[in-house]
Amino acid sequence: MRYLSIAVALAFLTGLAVSLGDRAGAGEEPAPAGWGTIKGQVVSGEANIGDPKMIAVTKDAAHCLSKGPLLSEEWVVNKKNKGVRYAFAWLAPASGGPAKLPIHPSLAALPAKPAELDQPCCQFVPHALALREGQVLIAKNSAPVGHNVHYTGGLKNPGDNKLVPSGGQLVINGLKADRLPVKVTCDIHGWMNAWVRVFDHPYFAISDENGEFEIKNAPAGTYNLVVWHETSGWVNGDKNGKPIEIKPGGEVKVQLVANPQ
Repeated sequence: MRYLSIAVALAFLTGLAVSLGDRAGAGEEPAPAGWGTIKGQVVSGEANIGDPKMIAVTKDAAHCLSKGPLLSEEWVVNKKNKGVRYAFAWLAPASGGPAKLPIHPSLAALPAKPAELDQPCCQFVPHALALREGQVLIAKNSAPVGHNVHYTGGLKNPGDNKLVPSGGQLVINGLKADRLPVKVTCDIHGWMNAWVRVFDHPYFAISDENGEFEIKNAPAGTYNLVVWHETSGWVNGDKNGKPIEIKPGGEVKVQLVANPQ
């Protein structure tokens, strides 16, 4: 009877250990078979590409126009190749796949350098910015005139509104990863705006002057590529993104079409 009790106790402890091990492993994503690269381009679906719109400067014109006219950055298209600038692209788990993205060892640590947003000449630089959750964002004012930083991004990032004098800066901590972007404006100069997106992984990029972007060391497997632009919204009209297959050591090339709304 004594030996039977010991055997039952051991069986219980073994089962408990297995159960706890299963629970611990449930939150961990299996390592992918390898890593690959995504190269993409966002292009305009417009038949005719118009010229950039000029901004009507209503305050501090001497400084704001000191380097020439200010052009709107809300919809910037390269006439040569129809490439759309300032589109956000990122990787997301596919339906039925792992809940989180495996992260390459070289990308596991957060960037030590803060992300920076400046206001040198009555426009935010850069106009679109992406960072990782836990990374510090510094909003600078390198202009000789005063600005303010008014940012808001929904429930997860309710934001704030602070005056940033000439030569000053605002340190922003605690931004959370979310599907909603954070919009940044300057109330003193009402035409100024920028967009910030925050991610809990390193697989994101912003399209350049040719509409091109690149995401390196992405996990091999099937995932969704999500693209959003402030003027077109979800590219291809799908907030869940475009399914893509990343092969170990391979390179995926994609082209997506955006249309202004």
